[in-house]
Amino acid sequence: MGRKDAIHPRWEIVISSPDLLRSHRTYRREYPRDAATPRPLARLIGLSVVDGTAQTTQRDALQRLGLDEDEFAQGIFARSGVRQRQLNLEADFLERNLQGRAAEVEQELLEQAVLAIDQLDVDLTEVGTLLTSSLYSLGCPSLAHRLIEHYRMSPSTDKYHITGVGCASAVPLMRLAAQTLQGDASRKVLVVAAESMSSILMPAREDDPRAKTVGSAIFGDGCAAALLGGDGASAGPAILASHVHQIPDTLEAVTLSSDAGDSHLELARELPEIAGEELADLVIAFLRSNGLKERQVSHWMLHPGGRRILEHARDALGLRDADIDVSWRALAEHGNVGTPSIFYVLHRTLKERNPARGDYGLLVTIGPGVSVGMMLLQF
Repeated sequence: MGRKDAIHPRWEIVISSPDLLRSHRTYRREYPRDAATPRPLARLIGLSVVDGTAQTTQRDALQRLGLDEDEFAQGIFARSGVRQRQLNLEADFLERNLQGRAAEVEQELLEQAVLAIDQLDVDLTEVGTLLTSSLYSLGCPSLAHRLIEHYRMSPSTDKYHITGVGCASAVPLMRLAAQTLQGDASRKVLVVAAESMSSILMPAREDDPRAKTVGSAIFGDGCAAALLGGDGASAGPAILASHVHQIPDTLEAVTLSSDAGDSHLELARELPEIAGEELADLVIAFLRSNGLKERQVSHWMLHPGGRRILEHARDALGLRDADIDVSWRALAEHGNVGTPSIFYVLHRTLKERNPARGDYGLLVTIGPGVSVGMMLLQF
């Protein structure tokens, strides 16, 4: 895989790193030796993503957001790693505030979710649990309730809707699905990750913080649907293990800022460094706890959260750009679509890399919290 020596295979690692509050903390973690590779918890039976038709180039986004004469914005948009995104930047939509967009956004999330589920061609009578998620939703009833009604699914279908987790959602969603199947493998679990990042993008104002401009350059809309079944349900990739780690003292690294006329995700400039500092240690510990070493991972699927997120994650794990090409192309063609982001990377991996039977793959998500999610797959 052409790996560098950034991850050193010692049994003990010491990391010292500053956090957002300028404090200093030291981590020491001992890795288990000779851990056995776990039995599959669940299998991915189907996966679909929605590309959408409202594709917006970076030039169009600059103009519609009123940033085309802003030199800082021009540079950020050009260096973002994004070429195009699915966005709703119609004039009448941009004129409304966050609350005024709520009803239209909820309808768009439902329509995108229906498109994604229909692509799966699944018998919904076999689904016992529906998990839905989006970063920000004012909807009541939730997306899960609306989908149950739309498809006339069984009234007894378990349904849960998760908000506020954003880019870190995929691993917890799949983890919950796998845990559900451990309790009852006879009914499948449907996971829907739908996102309207358009809902929080607002035209430029004179007093805008630079963080708002950065978000305007990378975020896009997207939706993915995944169907999971118990081990043996299909030949799809098996979920072997998952882990979510919230980095202490980093709550202010990703926040939603809003007032009567504006809204945006506030991303701390230090976010890529914060995630990168912890990543090598976390990945090594996670893989070794599951009986694996880094060189045994054939498919690295990193969160396409932005150019700097990918660069810091790549360097922390000692990877080459070629190793994470699917993540780079997902970012270029869709932007950071929040909740379903890593599903786009997994979809590309399955479709374009055609993993060999027995290959290991690792999903890595980075989102609010700051939370790092890891999921080990075996194809």
